[in-house]
Amino acid sequence: MNKNNTTQALSSKYKAPEHHRVKPQEHRAFQVQPGHSYCPTCGAVNFHKHWYIASDQERALRLDKNASQVLCPGCSRVEQQLYEGEVILANSSFSALSGEIVGLIKHTEGRCWHKNPTAKLAGATEEDGIVHVLTTTNFLAERIGKELKQAFKGNLEIKRTDTFVRVYWTD
Repeated sequence: MNKNNTTQALSSKYKAPEHHRVKPQEHRAFQVQPGHSYCPTCGAVNFHKHWYIASDQERALRLDKNASQVLCPGCSRVEQQLYEGEVILANSSFSALSGEIVGLIKHTEGRCWHKNPTAKLAGATEEDGIVHVLTTTNFLAERIGKELKQAFKGNLEIKRTDTFVRVYWTD
């Protein structure tokens, strides 16, 4: 190697610095710390202002008398009736496929809820053969509409405003 050449060897050039490397840690049992709380309605866990789904940690928090119960943002939105999305199902085949459609909607909500505990179904009503499904996030309403279109075909129309999205699924 030349004295004037100050570049590092190729193998050390691409190594991450020591403080960036992930060090394997032994699996430790979850310990309740100050700042932990859980939602008594859905079981979401809060730590350092971040809500996530962890059933083991939620069980440990429910057993700890020092853990606090706080409504998660999703349950709070449902309680306060703050909705960001609506899915309108005006489809003639709805009555024939109602079980499959309801199952698809609940499955989609479950997948979105595990990624974002704020995303929840807030309620559903039916009048004159038209079903209205309310959601707490606009992303969930759009996702439900896209899943319905992919699974059962039909027409999908999405209308957005600044704070609300309305999704129409028809024949």
